[in-house]
Amino acid sequence: MSPNASDDLPPEAAKAIPLVQAFRDYADPKLRAEYHDTKERLEREGKWHYIGTPRKIEGHELSPFDTHGHALLQRSRELIAMIEARFVSKLRRGELTAWAREGSPLAPWREIPASAWLALQLDNVAKGTAKGPGVVLLDVRIGPRHIEPPEPIKAGVPGRPSSAHLILEEFRRRAAAGETGEVLKTEAAILAEWLARTHPKAPPIKGKRVEEVIRAEFNARKTARGNNPVKPPKPSGPRR
Repeated sequence: MSPNASDDLPPEAAKAIPLVQAFRDYADPKLRAEYHDTKERLEREGKWHYIGTPRKIEGHELSPFDTHGHALLQRSRELIAMIEARFVSKLRRGELTAWAREGSPLAPWREIPASAWLALQLDNVAKGTAKGPGVVLLDVRIGPRHIEPPEPIKAGVPGRPSSAHLILEEFRRRAAAGETGEVLKTEAAILAEWLARTHPKAPPIKGKRVEEVIRAEFNARKTARGNNPVKPPKPSGPRR
């Protein structure tokens, strides 16, 4: 990522902060305190030895015979997993809002819908990345519910208003009604045709751009369906 990746953040997005900072600020305070205490105890009480040679020490590791140290290490990992799970849960419930650049550090900012976090997961908190089926999010920013995105979502020419919100609204309606299919390209073509037909004065969006707009939610819903398949009813035989 470019060190100046946040230079284009407008003033109204001042509350949106990098993922690594949000992970600390919005972490469960009790879990965070226990994690730091466990980490300090591990550093202080663990039986560490160096890796490498006396002249060239490459690092340190816990002695394989240090039962107490490994118990502290395991607990620290459990706490991090719990902190992450509760953080992602806030994103799924919409208590926090996320924005990111999809696939490229030069891509425009886009709001990540809460439902997308059913399939998305944090990848590297320090680098501010997340990933999911077929999507990689860069420079993830987090803010409280209902604040403005880091940058208006644009469709093509700078300054032109976007129809992305219309596309998303119709996609969500179709999804709720069970009308969406299994192929992203096909769904994008249907929505592009719908926009041209029902909103002729709105800025047009081509199929590829529609795919970008709905990809995160489309993949999240597809994954959710895969994890919760509808079981066919059992055939009923004649009663005896």
